[in-house]
Amino acid sequence: MKRTFFLLMAMTATFMAAAQSPYKGTYYNQELNIRARLNLEAKDIPVPGMEELDSCYGYLQGDLNGTWFILRVKSKNEKKAVVRASCDRGDNAQDLEIQLTEDGISIKQVGDTYIKGVANRKYVKLPKPFTLKKK
Repeated sequence: MKRTFFLLMAMTATFMAAAQSPYKGTYYNQELNIRARLNLEAKDIPVPGMEELDSCYGYLQGDLNGTWFILRVKSKNEKKAVVRASCDRGDNAQDLEIQLTEDGISIKQVGDTYIKGVANRKYVKLPKPFTLKKK
C-alpha cells in the first residue's frame, strides 16, 4: 500500500513538472516598456486587437514599432529557443533567440534587421540582447 502511494505521488510530481513550460508566461521590461506573452509549446495565444485571426505562439508589445507576433518556433531546447516574429503591419520579419534566465528571458535579435522602439517620438534600435522579467 505504501509503495503504491509513493509511486502515485512520484508520477503526479513528474506530470506536474512536465506540464509547466519554461517558455510560457508573461514577461516585462519596465525600462523599455515592453511586454511579452509567450507559449512556445502551443499556438494558443490570441492576437491582440485581431482576435478573429488564428492564434500565435506569443507577442511583444509596448513602446515598439507595432506589435510583433511569434509565428513559428524554429528550434527549442531546455535553455534556448529560436523563433520567427513578424510585425503587425507585415513589412518586417525577424528571427529572435529567446534564452531562459534566472528571473525571466533574454531576447536577442538575429540578423541585420532590428526591432525598433519608440523613445521621445523617435524610432531607436533596441539593445541586443534585452531582458524581460517574468510577472
